[in-house]
Amino acid sequence: MEAPRPLRLAIVGLEHYHVTAWAETALLCPEAVEVVALHDPDPDAIRRLAPRYVDPALAPAIPGPLRSLPAETDLERLIAEHRPDLALVMLPNEQAPGAIARLAAAGVHLLVDKPAARSADELAPALAIARANGVRVATGLVRRYAGAWRAARDLVATGRLGPLISAEAVFAASTVQVRGAENPIFDPLGAGGGILSWLGVHDVDALLWLSGEEAVEVSALAARVAVPGLGVENAISVAIRLSGGGIATVHDAYALPARGYRTWFALRGAAGSLEMGPGEGFSVLAPEPDGPFLATERHEHPDPVAGGYGEGGRRALLDLVAAIREGRDPAASGAGLLAALRVIDAAYRSVREGRVIRVAAG
Repeated sequence: MEAPRPLRLAIVGLEHYHVTAWAETALLCPEAVEVVALHDPDPDAIRRLAPRYVDPALAPAIPGPLRSLPAETDLERLIAEHRPDLALVMLPNEQAPGAIARLAAAGVHLLVDKPAARSADELAPALAIARANGVRVATGLVRRYAGAWRAARDLVATGRLGPLISAEAVFAASTVQVRGAENPIFDPLGAGGGILSWLGVHDVDALLWLSGEEAVEVSALAARVAVPGLGVENAISVAIRLSGGGIATVHDAYALPARGYRTWFALRGAAGSLEMGPGEGFSVLAPEPDGPFLATERHEHPDPVAGGYGEGGRRALLDLVAAIREGRDPAASGAGLLAALRVIDAAYRSVREGRVIRVAAG
């Protein structure tokens, strides 16, 4: 049987903090996609092909093989002239929902980096258009594609931890000063929120996805400290009551005075705990057989090393292509991102109003 042709891919948005890495990822998948065109509404972004701000761990510019591609400032022209099958949507949060809606209306499948909107209410109508048109939407929630996280979810699904009592997630990242205070991710009008929406969305999604539960209510405290005039939070603690009755805490902060991340995630059930720190594995804590003490069982699930946005990004793109061909949803779907954004919206409302907030129904 003849192999299917690579799908035609457009990169929509050239100023995103992660766009250079996603562009490299597309080049790592020539059997699945062919990048045919670029788009940004700003002609200067097209001229430079290098975001003003980029994650320091990623490439500083769009890779060479893509720099000679046709580039359009008008999204309608991109759709009509270059006929993409799918698009990488790398636009600022304030612009992304409109582009998602227009591309979806034209039948273009989508991989959107998170959070893709300033709120769930902004993203929901665009995703509804995608559903109505049979458009598959994958997201940049790449933990869902990591071997350790997938193995952890499989273990939790067996019921080995028992009923969930509590969970905790911590994400510490480099400070605002390290990232640059003028970085668009700190613009309250364009981004809509701070570290919770930019990085904490990974923690919230992982909590819902691994536990298999829904968030019911939320209470949160946020801070803007050490950066005069900062318009979004650089530290936040969120308490979440889950549908099974347990309680989770999410704490995120731009608090490391150099490049890098520190993460921690744990689910604690009546029969055992699962703990995930930095690295590519997790530990299960459970009673010793016939003994009074806890025993630690280590599970290692290393992923291959990949360039671009890493192995998670490569798997996300390949999974989207497979989902398009198989008529199914990707593993990291738009619905999952929307559920996480509803929790984040409730957290920000709790900060503003100083009270517990019920999470909006999906």
